[in-house]
Amino acid sequence: MAKTERSPSLKTQNSKAIWLLVAADVVTVTLVLTGFAFTQASLTELAHSAFIRGILLAATGPLIAVFLNDLFSSDAKASIVFWRLKDVLPGHRAFSKYAEVDARIDLAALKAKVGEFPQSPRDQNATWYRLYQKHQSNVSVSDAHKRFLLFRDSASLTVLITIVTWVAGALAGIPLSLQAMLLGGLVVQFVWLALSARNTGIRFVQNVLAVEVADDGRKKK
Repeated sequence: MAKTERSPSLKTQNSKAIWLLVAADVVTVTLVLTGFAFTQASLTELAHSAFIRGILLAATGPLIAVFLNDLFSSDAKASIVFWRLKDVLPGHRAFSKYAEVDARIDLAALKAKVGEFPQSPRDQNATWYRLYQKHQSNVSVSDAHKRFLLFRDSASLTVLITIVTWVAGALAGIPLSLQAMLLGGLVVQFVWLALSARNTGIRFVQNVLAVEVADDGRKKK
């Protein structure tokens, strides 16, 4: 029997896109600071300028953030995305909220399969997770999961990039107006990624429930 190749994890599949985001932030920070520097001094002055060292320091911020991102737990990342301190996972509201607003989900059919819907956030997430384990290989489920992880990790990474870039900029003596411009751009990036993560996370939860409803229990031979 031929040996089957083990498919890479969803986080591994997302790593390329994460690094593209980091590279884009590094290039943007470097270009903005370098452009400012060239308007402030001659080439000779820049060659010996502490500002150049500051540019290099600030530009390494996104790279440093990559290695700090794993310090965030999954719950912490979900908290950042959903802007909640309690019951942060989308599965915590799977039956009480997200199932009800998805037209694909027949609530009566779902209830016939899982019984009375759980009420507490913890029980909702546990019940939903059992269904996810059952359908995780489904294309619509795995694709939604992958996109949720991509946007969730990118949003939490952006928080770290913002913090590290601000600290590096302050240490390098970069003017406050320029720091504000960079931080403003990173805040816009974070909001975009957080909202995208929120939407894909909800869709991930709903896709699992929709697939469960559509599943007739037959196994392929």
